[in-house]
Amino acid sequence: MACLMKSLKTPVQTLVKALNLGILSLGKCQMSTSDSVALNRMFTLKKKGMDYVGQVRVRSENPHARIEVFNESYFEEFDQPEALVRDYLTEKVLSRLLKDKELPEEVKDLIQEHIEYQELLTEKKETVLISSNDRDLDKIFERFNSEYFDNHIQAEIRWGRDVKSRNKSGFRYGSYDEQKRIIRIHPRLKQDFVPISVLELTIYHEMCHQYAPSYKRNGTWQSHHPEFKKKEREYKNFKEARKWEKHNWHRLLLPSEENSESVTA
Repeated sequence: MACLMKSLKTPVQTLVKALNLGILSLGKCQMSTSDSVALNRMFTLKKKGMDYVGQVRVRSENPHARIEVFNESYFEEFDQPEALVRDYLTEKVLSRLLKDKELPEEVKDLIQEHIEYQELLTEKKETVLISSNDRDLDKIFERFNSEYFDNHIQAEIRWGRDVKSRNKSGFRYGSYDEQKRIIRIHPRLKQDFVPISVLELTIYHEMCHQYAPSYKRNGTWQSHHPEFKKKEREYKNFKEARKWEKHNWHRLLLPSEENSESVTA
């Protein structure tokens, strides 16, 4: 998402302060008795008079740290994407944990490794994610194929055709040709006012059609079946992209000003 991408170069401390995550209180430390080093710790966030409950888990396997907020309405308090809020909430909670003198050193080591690894990932992704104008379909496809599909999606991706007339009710953001294995993306998603997350979700959605193909049930073809929907929601900016589409879809009914790329089927 454009907002997330532009924020990556902002210092963590500045973002956490700007986001006003709320007043954080940590609960008691709960250590696991299993062979792997493990920590479960509850926390509360007081924001606008509301108490939101969450949990941080630290494990020896990757990723070392996971954050969960049980009240999903917490993320609705922010104008920024949920992924951004979650990332910097994780930073805030882990920073507080590291100050706990009673926390075992092996757990602190895992937390520090997690923070350093996330910083490294951010540096690697910046070249791809920083610019909101980066709408290279092949780059996004390759990144998603590696990140979400273990490089199992075999398809060609290209911009589709546009017409210089207003759509009366709606149009398809993208399509997947199962026989030819071609993904086509509507060129109106090239426009600068369209968040990069909307373009990404469209690409991801079409890739999901190959991952979870249609099947026939009771004489009717099922395209967006439960397995498909479950996989689709794994895209990290799913909610933000859907929210934008819900409130802005009508803006895409108008043809874009610049000439779109013409592609034959």
